[in-house]
Amino acid sequence: MAISKFIRHFRKILIVEDDAVLRASLAEKFSDKGYKVLEASAAQEVLALIARDEPNAIILDLILPVKDGISLLEELRGTGYSMPVIILSNLLGSEDLRADAERLDAAFYNKSSTSLETIVEAVEKRL
Repeated sequence: MAISKFIRHFRKILIVEDDAVLRASLAEKFSDKGYKVLEASAAQEVLALIARDEPNAIILDLILPVKDGISLLEELRGTGYSMPVIILSNLLGSEDLRADAERLDAAFYNKSSTSLETIVEAVEKRL
């Protein structure tokens, strides 16, 4: 195993995405790169997952059941979690959302026009 893949093996990525197909594609891409992948389909699962498994980074959808991604991220930041967050959404038209992402120290990427490889690269730059 190459040293970079060995190092990634100890890094955990949490993917919070309610679209099962996209979540599985992201999980496969990060697993292939050597990361341990944690998955959640709704915001209410996230805090327990983070407390238990301590991911190094989060990929976060904005439109989730019960609680939206920005509210979840505000809660995470408010409780002291500072890991890198990549917001992945199709809601890029709103300047308010971009401002919220910036305020909460998160990078913002468009789901429909961003490759999985670009998302992996974005996470790796922030780790």
